Amino acid sequence: MVNEETKSATISPDERRLKAQIAQCKGSLTKAENFLRNQQEGSLDKEAINTRLQQLAGVLVSHKELSLQLHLLNEESADTDFNNDDFEDRCLAITANLRKLLHTQEPVACGGSSAIKLPDMDIPVFDGKDFTKYNTFIELFSAIIDSNTRLAPIQKLFYLRKFLKGEPLSLIEGLPITGDSYPKSLELLGNRYDNKFLVITNHVQALLDFPTISKGASSNLRELVSNSRQHLAALETLGESPKHWDMLLLPILLRKVDQYTCRAYHSERVTKELPTLEDFFTFLERRACSFEVSQQSEDGHLWAQELQLPRNTMSAGAC
Repeated sequence: MVNEETKSATISPDERRLKAQIAQCKGSLTKAENFLRNQQEGSLDKEAINTRLQQLAGVLVSHKELSLQLHLLNEESADTDFNNDDFEDRCLAITANLRKLLHTQEPVACGGSSAIKLPDMDIPVFDGKDFTKYNTFIELFSAIIDSNTRLAPIQKLFYLRKFLKGEPLSLIEGLPITGDSYPKSLELLGNRYDNKFLVITNHVQALLDFPTISKGASSNLRELVSNSRQHLAALETLGESPKHWDMLLLPILLRKVDQYTCRAYHSERVTKELPTLEDFFTFLERRACSFEVSQQSEDGHLWAQELQLPRNTMSAGAC
């Protein structure tokens, strides 16, 4: 008895508070297990299940944070009194079973069709390294997740965090996992990445930073044309007028091609007229096509040699 009193007296107020809060988390988990049992045995209450799922998500996060604080405060006490893995396993098992109840017992719609399911989510993960990809990401996310009225805000928040990594994820990771954090997360991301000036700058920088072509292969020339057209179209969508930038962009892009392509372009150009960017792209596409045809002809000649076919089957008088 004395030992227990002595032990209790040595526990600091912070440690006592953390243990009490962790005990509350365990109590919430026990209540969730009882709730699940009642739902399995009785009638389905979808609203209550969704509320319980939101609560469980918060309980799991709180338990992890409190356990970490207790571990930092008293490592021995944290390892002895609490099993984080067991708590997490129980929490995830309850969550999975509650979601399974919603899925398997979903009522049939008036028209006889089953409830709407989420489509396959082919949303690219946004890492924040390229600002120009944010608008595409957020539009896809809005169309598939945000506009889905069947999803609760906290579920949308989970999906949002799933499709983020790096800086964008760290930007919202500190917010509590609750439904109220979802609109705040969208606001933070919008303030950071929906920046028109930075997006325009990134498109222009991409044109400036395109690597110089050392060999005028058809694939290299086509890639230059394709990338340039994409960035210019994006700039036009953002309200810029790249069609008036020909005399600025032409010298820049001419420095990206190999010397033979550059020389061929100048030799074909009508010097009395100002060149246009579209004419330059057309020239590159024509040159790429010429390379491809030449390569096919060369491959066919080599193939014929391997089969030991005569190089010229035409008669001498055919010319």
